[in-house]
Amino acid sequence: MIIDLQLNQGSASWPLLRDAGIAAEESGFGTLWNLDHFSGAAFGSDSMMECFTSLTAWVATTTKIGLGTLVTNVMNREPGLLANIVSSIQQISGNRLILGIGAGAAPNTNFSAEQDALGISLLPKMVDRHNRLAEVVDIMRSIWATDRDDRFEGFPRPVKQPPIIVGVNSMALAVRSGQTTDGVNTRFNHPERAALLAAARDASGNRADFDTSVWSWFKPEYADAEHPFHKELVAEGVTRLIMFERSAPDVAAIASTAKHLR
Repeated sequence: MIIDLQLNQGSASWPLLRDAGIAAEESGFGTLWNLDHFSGAAFGSDSMMECFTSLTAWVATTTKIGLGTLVTNVMNREPGLLANIVSSIQQISGNRLILGIGAGAAPNTNFSAEQDALGISLLPKMVDRHNRLAEVVDIMRSIWATDRDDRFEGFPRPVKQPPIIVGVNSMALAVRSGQTTDGVNTRFNHPERAALLAAARDASGNRADFDTSVWSWFKPEYADAEHPFHKELVAEGVTRLIMFERSAPDVAAIASTAKHLR
């Protein structure tokens, strides 16, 4: 099972976040992930660096660790803009990006306050949000296609398309994501965690490269192959554990994980 680290780019100043990213690479984490939020309010922070801007900064300060978004809200950017951003990061990073995407929340909820504040239109029905996610994936792939329409001439296109994984909380989205993308992610304490991942994996045709990942809070001991939680995830077929450091990163604690990653 691959062990990854996710940082909250609203939790600390850039120098500390930079050092944490470097420590993650030196310690042997597979991929460094961040958030896609406009406001730090949901995390008790007074600010939040933009998702892809901060990700590109980590690209420039590391050399080999993967970089990923967990997850990019497909309602936050037009699909063409997102495709352009992704292509650019793939070029700058040498194809190190994993694009995590999510369908976003309904309007006028606690989870949509930042979009509501900015006047970003959201879709009230879950099925419509799922349809929009699939549409965004299709549009990006049409822009990146080798046989793309002439109207996309000159648009950046990644030499290697990044894997696309979807944050899922429902069986319907898990199945649809398995059929159309490269992986899914769900939270460690979801009551249907194992069932969601299994359904997505089955829908993918049990592709050997299909990514079934789980995020948890950052606990270095979870990286230990002998830890009960680690064993539990492996038994469920989890391919990747993404440990999320919600508060300001502890560089020493990140470095201490190295003993479990070698």
